[in-house]
Amino acid sequence: ESQQFIYLTGAAGTGKTTLARILAKSLNCEKGISSKPCGECSSCISVDKGNFVDLIEVDAASNTKVDEMRELLENSQYAPTSGRFKVYIIDEVHMLSNAASNAFLKTLEEPPEHIIFILATTEPERVLETVKSRTTHIVFKKISEEDIVKTIQEIGKKEKMILELDVLKIIATFSDGSLRDGINLFEQTYNTFGKKTTVDDLYGILGKLVRNLIFRESIIRIRL
Repeated sequence: ESQQFIYLTGAAGTGKTTLARILAKSLNCEKGISSKPCGECSSCISVDKGNFVDLIEVDAASNTKVDEMRELLENSQYAPTSGRFKVYIIDEVHMLSNAASNAFLKTLEEPPEHIIFILATTEPERVLETVKSRTTHIVFKKISEEDIVKTIQEIGKKEKMILELDVLKIIATFSDGSLRDGINLFEQTYNTFGKKTTVDDLYGILGKLVRNLIFRESIIRIRL
């Protein structure tokens, strides 16, 4: 039963949602269930394009209410339209209200065979223990600076976007284990300064990001 409910936890930008989509492809690949989906069949291509009808992604931060969860669970009872499984990815699941989480528990207890729920969160301590106990738990660790640099270099070569190694190392350090943040900062840096980006140029961008972050946190505190 727990194999139908997969629970992904870890810092933002470490690949939780990416893995969830790969799992959706693996389960629904037209060449068979495999840890290495073909990536070429209509199901795999549809997942990559974000229009696979049997993959439903839900942002719990925007769908916290119990009525919304009940509607989602009611729809999950229907058989898949084109795939083997109907896969639900619920991101930031800790944002669900207690009432919505309790409604979800009923499905956890008696899940239809055709559905897979993949729950993802950056704050596992806020998820009900009764939900966590019924899932297969996968923990994502922060990505090393070396791996972030290596991945960005590979992406850069494909896109013909090359930056000096010293600049990439600073990007990786500032990303704090988040590959997504590293890639976004790399793209922003390249688009702003191009191949001749210097360390000082990068610090200029980082200074703006830090100032904006401090400003947003100050506004949040004022509102609270």
